Amino acid sequence: MTGSYEILDHPADAKFRASGDTLEEAFSATVEAFSEIVRGDSGMYNHRIKVESENLDALLFDFLDELIFLQDSRGIVVSHASEMDIEELDDGWRLEANIMTDDITSEVDFMDVKAPTYSEMDVGFEDGQWYAQAVIDI
Repeated sequence: MTGSYEILDHPADAKFRASGDTLEEAFSATVEAFSEIVRGDSGMYNHRIKVESENLDALLFDFLDELIFLQDSRGIVVSHASEMDIEELDDGWRLEANIMTDDITSEVDFMDVKAPTYSEMDVGFEDGQWYAQAVIDI
């Protein structure tokens, strides 16, 4: 099974909950949810991202922050993850991913996002599925 996501109602920002059979599937679905929020497309270009954090909530925050930085610094829009590896370390977690992106052109209806927030952020395992939930400041 592949991961899935749902965009949730939030009064001011963008909120989503992604899930999957594995932690990697849940984080890959996170990229798909992020892409829907920013209105990404097919993904023609590959970018390698590596993030290390002390716990899973921080890993999700830092990963989303890295996606936003990638978009802002390169003038691109995130599409999806073509590869996702997450490893538990002695002192935290490491995520390495290939992120597919597109150029922002006049044809792209891009939604600029500001930052991830720790508000309602949660990564966990329940009912046989991993999930990742976050709110993004738009």
